[in-house]
Amino acid sequence: MALKSASTDILMQLAEVIGQLTPSDYTRPLPVLSGNTIGKHVRHILEFYELLVKSAETGQLNYDRRQRDLRLEIDTDEALQRLGSVDRGIHRLDLNRSLQLEADLSVSGAEPIQIPSSFARELLYNVEHAIHHMALIQVAVLNDFPHVELPQHFGVAYSTVQHQSH
Repeated sequence: MALKSASTDILMQLAEVIGQLTPSDYTRPLPVLSGNTIGKHVRHILEFYELLVKSAETGQLNYDRRQRDLRLEIDTDEALQRLGSVDRGIHRLDLNRSLQLEADLSVSGAEPIQIPSSFARELLYNVEHAIHHMALIQVAVLNDFPHVELPQHFGVAYSTVQHQSH
């Protein structure tokens, strides 16, 4: 599966689950998520993807410098609309293009580092990052929302699916 197709698959799986949740389900703090909500995990996934798409304008990417849009935590319609928008943006990216990733792992926030990367590498990171958060969402759904039907392999890494199929 090509990288952009894998990303679409992951985003559409997420949309399928969001579409089955009531606003109350989506925003309910859950003990299994340490008091967080499914909406918070969706927001987090979407904001990383949106930063990647937006970085096409500048060639610079910093996942820490994101505006946390709380609408994504509470409004399933907004989340679904933005999933579609992100997917379209991903398909417009030139994955061969390089970019500069900036991060700061210091406590003070005053020691940024620059890492050469590419849109392909960062899209792969976003796919894996989304799967990680979807695994947490899967636990929440199985624990608290038995009416929600999860897509096959929801929240499971591609390498794990491959390993399990052998």
